[in-house]
Amino acid sequence: MPAITTVTAHELDAKLGSGPVALDFYQASCPPCRALEPRLERIAAQYRGRVPVYRIDIDRDMPVAERFGVKSIPTILLLEAGREIERLDGKITDRDLEVSFERLASHTPRALTPLETGA
Repeated sequence: MPAITTVTAHELDAKLGSGPVALDFYQASCPPCRALEPRLERIAAQYRGRVPVYRIDIDRDMPVAERFGVKSIPTILLLEAGREIERLDGKITDRDLEVSFERLASHTPRALTPLETGA
């Protein structure tokens, strides 16, 4: 079973939840995206159960890329409770993936301010 799940815009919000999530923005015809895929699959398998990884095909769901301010591919967004805590883009090394996923998996969410909660 793959460690990365491709999702559509309609499925995404239900996947974001309150925990850590990684979003991989890609395009099937993008050589750097294809080169990243097996390395991302490997790191996703290591963090299975702790950091779900979802792929967004920008050809099919460009509004999602626009929503998250993705300007280039490949881009990986690391989110906690739907909020971006880190962004990897361009040339993404194995070390970048390892450090970022470990940081996300051990991330302690900060408390929201009254302004953010609407209180």
